[in-house]
Amino acid sequence: MVPEGWTEEYVKGLVRSLDAGVSVNSEDDGNENATHKILKTSCVSYGYFKSDETKSVIEQSEIARLREPVIANSIIISRMNTPALVGANAYVEIALNNTYLPDRLWQLKPKNKVVEMRWLAYWLGSAHTRYRLSNLGTGTSGSMKNITKSDVLNLALLVPPLPEQKKIAQILSTWDKAISTTEQLLANSQQQKKALMQQLLTGKKRLLDENGVRFSGEWKFVVFSDAFKIANQKSTQVKSSDYLSFGDVPIVDQGQKLIAGFCNNSEHYKDIPVIIFGDHTRCIKWVDFAFCPGADGTQILVSRSTLDIKFGYFLLSHVDIPNLGYSRHMRVLKELEFKIPSDLREQHSIAAVLTLAENEIKKYEQKLDALKQEKKALMQQLLTGKRRVKVDEEAA
Repeated sequence: MVPEGWTEEYVKGLVRSLDAGVSVNSEDDGNENATHKILKTSCVSYGYFKSDETKSVIEQSEIARLREPVIANSIIISRMNTPALVGANAYVEIALNNTYLPDRLWQLKPKNKVVEMRWLAYWLGSAHTRYRLSNLGTGTSGSMKNITKSDVLNLALLVPPLPEQKKIAQILSTWDKAISTTEQLLANSQQQKKALMQQLLTGKKRLLDENGVRFSGEWKFVVFSDAFKIANQKSTQVKSSDYLSFGDVPIVDQGQKLIAGFCNNSEHYKDIPVIIFGDHTRCIKWVDFAFCPGADGTQILVSRSTLDIKFGYFLLSHVDIPNLGYSRHMRVLKELEFKIPSDLREQHSIAAVLTLAENEIKKYEQKLDALKQEKKALMQQLLTGKRRVKVDEEAA
């Protein structure tokens, strides 16, 4: 059903052209003196145009081959990428001087007064359209897909009147600004935590004790076995094939996510808190709730009497463990030495400060996730006409 006042169109009827760049030799060196740049495919990977995702084109013969400059009020589209990112696009508001497209990117150029390009970029970036483009993609490799110009230009869509397009784009742009601001706050918090860890976990910065006196006790070196103990309980482990989407007990394994799934096992790990170390992945997790561990590569660590366990968690998070691929990394961990304060009170104080920094990061991560989910739901409503916007009479 077509919303009142909307029309059925094809992308090709809304734009002037869809143009491709060319493949040239470039240098990924961040050369500030380079007069010509070429975009990386990653400039549109996540729906926002990253103007600094470029390579330098140095050779005059390669510069002469450059074809499509990045113009204002256009949309950059990834024609070749992974199944999840093929068709990824972003709106370009301002032209970039001497910056050009590679052959893996297209530029959708506007047709005057026919469509609001920022609105069209939101429509192209919607979950529904991205799903359609990914399904249209072809390729012999399972890791890469290609779409054609015809795939993009022949997409059918419902188009609201131009004033409504502009209003929708304005609303969604406000959400983008909130997301961008939160992302920057998150990045700042992550950087601050990293700097704090570098200072506090090496003794370069000493904290004050409960009496306001700076800790001055010496630090000592300990080997892994003097600080940590492996406390795996095989009877509580759950195979990945037995993970449930819902259940009474969360499962923590060596993957990136804190909770990988659920189970309803009556026997689970209750002696908390513990540290989880991913034997294959090198992931470090703090777990302070009852759980079942994953069966493969999930190592449960507890601290010995010389170590505050939360301090131990941050200590392991700060250690640089070389990537050995899918090999076991516990053997590397067992060979390391750790420098720790002799005074448990200082360890506890350091852990408390770093916990506050970590909680700040979690707060922004949760806020960012909520904003993205809310924007996604709003896009689905506004771009389909299920929810209409009010347009000023003057604008209409």
